[in-house]
Amino acid sequence: MISRSLFENGRYLALLVISIFVVGITSYNSLGRQEDPSITPFVATVQTFYPGASPARVESLVTKPLEDALREHPDIQELDSSSINSVSTIIIEADYYLSRAEIKRVWSELRGKIDRVTPDLPEGATKPVFDDDLFTDFVKIIAISADEGIDISPSLLRREALRFADAARKVPQTRRVKHYGLPDEEINVEIDGTALSSLGLSIDDVARTLALADARTPAGRLASPNSALTIEVAGDFADIQGVRDTFIKANPESVSGIRISDVATVTKSETDPPLRLALSNGRRSVFLAVEMKAGYQVDKYSAQFEAFLEDYRANAAEGLTIDTTYDQSGYTEARLAGVAKNIIAGVLIVVAVLFVTLGWRAALIVALSLPLCTLLSMVALNYLEVPIHQLSMTGLVVALGLLVDGSIVVTDEIRKRLLGGDEPLEAMQQAVTRMTVPLVSATATTVLAFTPMAILEGPSGDFLGSLATCVIVMLITSLLLALSVTPALGARLLPGAMTERPAWWRSGIVLPKARDWFATSVDWSLKYPLASVLLAASVPILGFASVSTLTAQFFPGTDRDQLYLRVEMPKSAGIEATLELVRALDDDLRAEPLIRRVDWSVGESPPAFYYNLRSNKRNTPEWAESMVLTYDENQTNALIRKLQTKFDRKYPQAQILVLGIDQGPPVDAPLEVVLYGPNTHTLRVLGEQFRQRLQELPDITHTKLSISPAAPKIEFQLDEEKLRRLGLERTQVAVLVDGYLRGRFGGAVIEDTERLRVRAKLERDAWQDAEQLLNLQIPVPGQLGKPRFVPLSAVGELEIVPDDAPIGRKDGERINKVQAFLTRGVLPEEALKLLRQSLEKNPIALPDGYRYSFGGDSGEREGVVNDLIGPVGLVMSLLLATIMLTFNSWRLTALAFGVVICAFGLSFLALALFRYPLGIMALVGVVGSIGVAINACIIILTSFQQSPAAASGNRDAMRDEVLDSSRHIISTTLTTFGGFLPLILEGSQFWPPFAMAIAGGVLLSTIISFYLVPPAYVLLGAPKDNRIERAQFKASKGALA
Repeated sequence: MISRSLFENGRYLALLVISIFVVGITSYNSLGRQEDPSITPFVATVQTFYPGASPARVESLVTKPLEDALREHPDIQELDSSSINSVSTIIIEADYYLSRAEIKRVWSELRGKIDRVTPDLPEGATKPVFDDDLFTDFVKIIAISADEGIDISPSLLRREALRFADAARKVPQTRRVKHYGLPDEEINVEIDGTALSSLGLSIDDVARTLALADARTPAGRLASPNSALTIEVAGDFADIQGVRDTFIKANPESVSGIRISDVATVTKSETDPPLRLALSNGRRSVFLAVEMKAGYQVDKYSAQFEAFLEDYRANAAEGLTIDTTYDQSGYTEARLAGVAKNIIAGVLIVVAVLFVTLGWRAALIVALSLPLCTLLSMVALNYLEVPIHQLSMTGLVVALGLLVDGSIVVTDEIRKRLLGGDEPLEAMQQAVTRMTVPLVSATATTVLAFTPMAILEGPSGDFLGSLATCVIVMLITSLLLALSVTPALGARLLPGAMTERPAWWRSGIVLPKARDWFATSVDWSLKYPLASVLLAASVPILGFASVSTLTAQFFPGTDRDQLYLRVEMPKSAGIEATLELVRALDDDLRAEPLIRRVDWSVGESPPAFYYNLRSNKRNTPEWAESMVLTYDENQTNALIRKLQTKFDRKYPQAQILVLGIDQGPPVDAPLEVVLYGPNTHTLRVLGEQFRQRLQELPDITHTKLSISPAAPKIEFQLDEEKLRRLGLERTQVAVLVDGYLRGRFGGAVIEDTERLRVRAKLERDAWQDAEQLLNLQIPVPGQLGKPRFVPLSAVGELEIVPDDAPIGRKDGERINKVQAFLTRGVLPEEALKLLRQSLEKNPIALPDGYRYSFGGDSGEREGVVNDLIGPVGLVMSLLLATIMLTFNSWRLTALAFGVVICAFGLSFLALALFRYPLGIMALVGVVGSIGVAINACIIILTSFQQSPAAASGNRDAMRDEVLDSSRHIISTTLTTFGGFLPLILEGSQFWPPFAMAIAGGVLLSTIISFYLVPPAYVLLGAPKDNRIERAQFKASKGALA
């Protein structure tokens, strides 16, 4: 026996304790540290551009072929797609059960499938872009901008940002540096349309000339007996002047001919209009998002990066501002410090309770087991590569209330045997023998209760898995310590209390009157067992009855000094119009006294500043998103509600969502209705009906449709007769107009290490409105050398009509998503309940072949709960086997199972009394309460079995066993409740429901332990027929045979 060796050899005990401290601290220092769990990159997107194509053509020619190829892969769980004008976007979800390495393999195989389909896509479609980088846990976000009052060119801003990115990549443990809002530079050749037409040339002619002029052409090889030299005809553009000097046509009246500079203005500038923009505190900027290598410690990395940043700032160009707009290390340190503070407060309360109930020696023994268990767990967590973050620390908090149980019961059992006159060694051995089965059984049942969370897959598994893993690891290590180190310490320290004068601080407080009252109540429960069982069972029954009053929740929000805005302009809006609105919003935000910083990304998603935010917007001129920091995290939610109301009233031209940070896996919208059906028009009509129904509900701030009325478009109605007479085709006209407006690339200028493409296009002033487009000159076939041009108005007319609506698909079926956003603080389940009632009272008629389902927060929650319930059958079977092996009695196994069910009801009652929602974290707390409840049940029932008088049904003996067990049951109950009390009082949205489910359930479980288990034992094994004894006799007889 290990405990005996440690008791008899004090040096071994000291060596073991020291080794645990050294190895545990070393392991803790090696563990990765971050704010929140990292989400497995199980989502990827495929985006393809097909300029000028309607949604229907994009769907049939691009989206569907790609979907058909992707759906062949067996590891694809879901495909969502959107086909809008000129753009196809497919969102791929891989199977949750795949590991990170397997998901990388899947992405690689999907890239191959896409490459095989790409040649079959229609002419004019771009190569599909596969992006599996939607969830990135950035450690730092740096904003580079000009100082206040200094104007800096986009070109210089770009170069400074790229220079900084190159330097930042050299910081040790940096995985990647990604830029946002980086200006795109090019050589713009803005052509005078009239001059070009007079020369009989088109945009394509100019682009072709530029491409031919920018080429180094090999001219063979000069070989001689002494050397071998490559011959090359130089012809590439050395600089922008080379573009200006390019000949485009010979001039009979001039020797020099006609150059590009004669018909065009050539400049080096940002893409016009820009594809993306970034603003930092009102100034044009570039964001550099820095990602750390996995498994490293964010606080150490941040310190290294800050040192680099200070050095870089000192040597940076004058007039340049380099700010840190987001720093994960600050949040990580604050979050972990807060959890650590609660753990310390809980430990102090636990030790104080033990000091009062068991005396200072017992309190010291149990208090020593806490750091030993924690440090020993760090060794296992380091091996399992579980980093330290909010959820893993939560697992330590959960385990805090459970891991002391074993040490308490062993210590108290040794104390009782020492009081009975046993020698220390004998008392230790008898205590370990007595408590081994109950402790192993209680630990096994609690581990099994957390197993579904530990093996949960997908984003929820990433979020909850580390919590459950930490609980399981700490429970196992606490069991090992409770059966080895704790008995040795107890046998060495407790005998001293037996020789000292009795005092409450030495052996714990004793309340004779309370003990007598308690003994009387136990006697009554044993005398009237049925009445006692019914009264005790009424408490958890009340809890189950109160479940209907609990509001369901997915994951709670979080109190944080961050919020963000999502701005969506009409689809027809250009990026300048979006920027104009953004600047107005920026002024309003920075005028708020509670706001300390505002950063904007226009035309694309900003870098993700929280682990569950997606960066999935690219080249979207009507889109903008902001990152806002406040001074007080406790006032952020009120500010969100205020800003939402203000902006809805002030800026009706756009949809503006003011959003806060929520915990848990990513959810697109809190409330969502997904409509399925074959016809897009019908889906659009149904979607509008559901949208109006949602808009009627209280606390709905905005609604959104995936198939919504599209933006207007300009449609040319070409006259077939005129085209035929001029010798033109529709496709020719479309290509020519596209070339005038978007331009054509031809050649490039190399500057340092950058390649600037040369774009030839019509000067922008010539096509600012629809009427000007009619003046575009279209070349028509004529005599060789005598080209002829006609205006676009000569071949047709234009009209402004509604564009085709986007087409959404899910797993090959057309859909329309109706999304609703709520006032901050309103639970989505409350709004969904109202929507269900509305639909039941006044249903929306659906044609044959159409259906709908609910998604959003409720849909994700349902999916997580289903995943948790999935392995319950196996877990319950193992739980049944564990309890059966413990008691060797079907009746007692049924009783223990009844206690497990009661534990659920007690936790529900605690949540209902304090009006907490029933979210995923509350459910975690409910599962955690099972451990303490079943532990007390097992201790009482095994004490009955090991006492011949109690096992035979002697009620006095049963009362004495209950009284003997009550000391450590009450101690474990009070220590568990005390350990979670700081979390209950914290007042945040995240911790209190979780802590109340455990602490409240455990506190109420004493009613079950003392007033349901003993009388139920009487009812199951009455002395007159002695069924339990006979069952055990048969079992032992069968074992001997």
